[in-house]
Amino acid sequence: MDTDSSGGTAVAAAPTADGRAPGNIGTLRQLWRFRDYGRAELRSLLLGVLMRAGELIADLAAPWPLALVIDNLLKGQSSKNDPLDYVAHWFGGSAVAKLAVAAVAVLLITIASGLFDYLGDKFMNGAGQRMTSHIRSDAFAYLERLPQDYHDHQAIGELTSRVVTDTERINYSLVDLFSTLVPGVLSLLGTAAVLISVDWRLGLITLCAAPLVFLTAVRYARLTRRNSRRLRGAVGSLTGFVTESLQGIRTIHAFGSQELQDRRFRRTNNKVLGIGLRGVELSARFTPALESVSALGTATLLFVGGYGVLHTWWSVGLLVVVTNYLQNMLKPMKTLAKLLPSFTQGAASAERIAAILDQPSEHLGSLEGLPARVSGKIELRGVGLDYGRGPVLNGLDLTIHAGERIALLGDNGAGKSTTLALIGGIYQPTEGQVLLDDLSVPHVPEHWLHQQVAMVLQDTFLFSGTLADNLRYGRPEATDEEVARVADAALVSEFADRLPDGLNTELSAGGTGLSGGQRQRVGIARALLVDSPVVLLDEPTAGLDVHAEELVVQALTRLVEGRTVIMTTHQPALTQLATRTVYLRRGGILDNPPAPTPNHTDALLTAGAPR
Repeated sequence: MDTDSSGGTAVAAAPTADGRAPGNIGTLRQLWRFRDYGRAELRSLLLGVLMRAGELIADLAAPWPLALVIDNLLKGQSSKNDPLDYVAHWFGGSAVAKLAVAAVAVLLITIASGLFDYLGDKFMNGAGQRMTSHIRSDAFAYLERLPQDYHDHQAIGELTSRVVTDTERINYSLVDLFSTLVPGVLSLLGTAAVLISVDWRLGLITLCAAPLVFLTAVRYARLTRRNSRRLRGAVGSLTGFVTESLQGIRTIHAFGSQELQDRRFRRTNNKVLGIGLRGVELSARFTPALESVSALGTATLLFVGGYGVLHTWWSVGLLVVVTNYLQNMLKPMKTLAKLLPSFTQGAASAERIAAILDQPSEHLGSLEGLPARVSGKIELRGVGLDYGRGPVLNGLDLTIHAGERIALLGDNGAGKSTTLALIGGIYQPTEGQVLLDDLSVPHVPEHWLHQQVAMVLQDTFLFSGTLADNLRYGRPEATDEEVARVADAALVSEFADRLPDGLNTELSAGGTGLSGGQRQRVGIARALLVDSPVVLLDEPTAGLDVHAEELVVQALTRLVEGRTVIMTTHQPALTQLATRTVYLRRGGILDNPPAPTPNHTDALLTAGAPR
């Protein structure tokens, strides 16, 4: 094969060159970009909010039984509308009855709060899990459909980290959002409203502590968001390095380069460690600062509130209730602040997922007016392609008639594999037109195109699953009889019959255990099963021994019958299958007719030059 190629739901803003979205967008705003996924879970989310409201009411009622006991029994300050007296009157109205009523009320309030908390978590966290699953599925599906040029410039491990690890971090953030942030905000608002209604003076004193806690949390969020973004990028690089090393493990063993890889790993790993330790330091600094601010608010309330009790401005029970409410306000604020690392990591991960979904996708085209099966005529008109390192093809003109079998020859780097990739729709030309039966290849639906054009690559990749599953990879709906028929035709049965379970034998990823020739025969069987009118063969016998090559050529002989075929090869056994030979040199064509005259001289057809 030539070495002429370089190795969902859309969201706003295109990413920068390093994969991050531009601008310093707020933590929750990053997650808000995925709001469309929440619409499908709106019912569960609303039920969850309703349950959280019930939990809030129960929590607000929790300190009142104690306050009534203090004022009614210990201080003797009962009133006509005292609910404790009213309920205790049903049971005799004694002091013991009042204590019993207060104790039962505490128990019932606690049970109600726990029940609402359980239902709120069930509805809201379940919605978060389903939203994350949809985001992960869309990110993977969108990533698969991005053009090959995008994948050529991305590390496999980095993309794997985004689809798996980053979506999981988004999940953690959504769970924290629904199980902690929403209840916390409801608690803050509800408690503030009740505080003001109970006694506006104590309410204002209590609320003065909130801005201090908020400002401290905002400062911490700004620092951790920046650090989390750096950490996710470093972890992605580390994942990419590990993936690359494991893919090249044979080369590492062949050269004994384990220590070299260890040193490279340590450099990247130490970078991750340094960023992680910075996050630990930020968290360690934040907790004492937050506790100090909270203590300042509590101390202020205790002093002013106690002073008011001494001057009979309010009762002891009311001071107990207000102090409890202050703790109820500070607790969610401190919890929310401590969750900021989760939110900032989720926001950084959301940026990285958005960087995938923001990529422009290929033109999907329409099936309207397309034939079920093309005749197989192919035209390249002034085609050029540039991978970014200079043009590989320039002004290429080539016409292949239906049913022709073309052997595309030329030196390494001439653009033979690139030409096949353009015809197969893997790359789009930077100039010119690639036509299949006068239809523009870049503008037809990809699925339809691959029903018309089948490719057998130099190294057929096999996926984990059964051998039969790999044979029907291009046509998952194919019957067992059809699979068995193409297995026989492509000589797959010749080695499959020796496997433990025949075509149902489980293979590992990459087809480990099968030889190169056996994998190529599987690739040929795939193409036979798809039954495309056009077949592209990219050095299908490269690297095979003589016996394996003979078997592959025998299988290919059956594949090419009655089809338009373009093959790149240097093997005489394959060129004998061709009806015409085309020489490709640096983007130009030297067309060698099959039966030249004795005085025939090949002429080089370059871009724009007459032939």
